[in-house]
Amino acid sequence: MKKLSLIVLLIISNCYSQEINTDIREYISFKEGTTYFVKSNDSKYNKIVNDILIKYWTVNKFEMITSNQVEKLKGDSSFFVDQVEYSFSRTGGTTGALNMEYGVPKLAMFKEYKKGAPKGVMSLIQLDKISPIEILVGIQLLQSQINFVFELNTKKDLDLKDLLEEVIEKKKNTIKEKTLYLTRSNLKDDIDSEEEMKKIYKHKLEFTTEDRIQQAIVDQKEDVVYAKVMNYRNLKFVLFINAKNSELLYGRVMTGFNQAQIGPKFFKDINE
Repeated sequence: MKKLSLIVLLIISNCYSQEINTDIREYISFKEGTTYFVKSNDSKYNKIVNDILIKYWTVNKFEMITSNQVEKLKGDSSFFVDQVEYSFSRTGGTTGALNMEYGVPKLAMFKEYKKGAPKGVMSLIQLDKISPIEILVGIQLLQSQINFVFELNTKKDLDLKDLLEEVIEKKKNTIKEKTLYLTRSNLKDDIDSEEEMKKIYKHKLEFTTEDRIQQAIVDQKEDVVYAKVMNYRNLKFVLFINAKNSELLYGRVMTGFNQAQIGPKFFKDINE
């Protein structure tokens, strides 16, 4: 499961970049088409993906294929998903203190291969690690993003910043109707207690463990939302995700030198 099918080296040059193509014209044939999930060399990984797809994939037909089948299957109604590792690097500051280099696995949805790499990438979903729970979240998040593209129904290809603004406008208030699961380790020290959190967030919340959050995802608990910090290139984002279907309900970039933990401004933002 650790072996990724493609290695792509990208150099950071800008802050925001496309994570999902939001131009509805790119999805004209999607619902009637087929999404082909490319198998890895790991049979255990392939079984996990297949079981998740059987249970949860509803946006169009799907099929699992080998990488050498992509070329003959490509066409207007064919979409492919493969696991890709993106390596990022950045240099910054005269002392090199802001230098950054890391790699992350992602699920890439694309139209075809070119020289062994995805061409016409339509979506990228980051995986924190290759595990059953992360694969479940990744596949469901991909599906929820596709559904959101149809909901937006725009002919614009929005960058990540503008896409998140659309998510916030349309989805933020649904968080207030659910129970927000938090772990103390994800929060800054001044709000890492229920007493302090209730001063800034007036809706249902519960301090819990990562294991319990993962169980809520496995159980697809519709009334649970959890907070997550995501690396995106040279930035970090705070995301609030529905446990039911991994639908993204909120997302904003983190600022400041210490970005390891979530501060109060994001909860205040949702509370408004």
